[in-house]
Amino acid sequence: MSNATEASAVTGKTLDTSDSGALLAPAWHTALLVVFVGASSIAGAIGSRHFIAGRRGNMPTYLASIALEWVLAGLVLWGLRLRRTPLRAVLGEIRPGGREWLRDAAVAAVFWVVAMMLLGVVGGVLKLAHLQTDNIRAIVSKLAPSTGAEIAAWIVLCLSAGICEEFVFRGYLQLQFARMSRRVWLGVIASATVFGFSHGYEGWSGMLLIVAYGALFGVLRLIRGNLRAGMIAHAWHDFLSGMVLYAIVHSRWLK
Repeated sequence: MSNATEASAVTGKTLDTSDSGALLAPAWHTALLVVFVGASSIAGAIGSRHFIAGRRGNMPTYLASIALEWVLAGLVLWGLRLRRTPLRAVLGEIRPGGREWLRDAAVAAVFWVVAMMLLGVVGGVLKLAHLQTDNIRAIVSKLAPSTGAEIAAWIVLCLSAGICEEFVFRGYLQLQFARMSRRVWLGVIASATVFGFSHGYEGWSGMLLIVAYGALFGVLRLIRGNLRAGMIAHAWHDFLSGMVLYAIVHSRWLK
């Protein structure tokens, strides 16, 4: 019995919709995608040091980020086409119907609350290790929307991130790495690591925190057997973060 099948038996969900354990896409395609993610992260880390000063508004950053999200998703679709891998192999078992949507939304809400508590613990550990996490808030706050147009673009960015990043990291990379290693848990760890280090603009402590967050999303993918709950939780987290920062910046109490 393969590891994907074993995990399915434990969770009661179908994690691997293909009959064989073949790779979703050629190995070189996965390597190319990881290199592209790494290069984008480095560019983001370098750009984050300069894009704030001397420029008003975050709209160019939002639009570039939206484009990048869909380019990544397009690269995955290209890889799947190379092996004629069905899309359902990455998306998982998507159950139709309003009741199932509500169930996934409820699961996403519970997951988000639990994840925030666990990440609080991880953040505390990072501080004890002298890896300060306070600078993460400072960096992210500079990316928060400040106008009505930016809020609209932020919503599109959050939806794009929720859909595309879960599709790329928890859908494609997690299963691809699991099939390469023949270990489900290695798929979770490897994809979470790539996910964390794709956020270079948040610094080392931020990337480590996001590795942990990515691993939690990976576990959610295993439990639910599809990406929908993860997409909802991911988009909600990004949207709420931006709106909270927007409210803080525009609060009368701070003026």
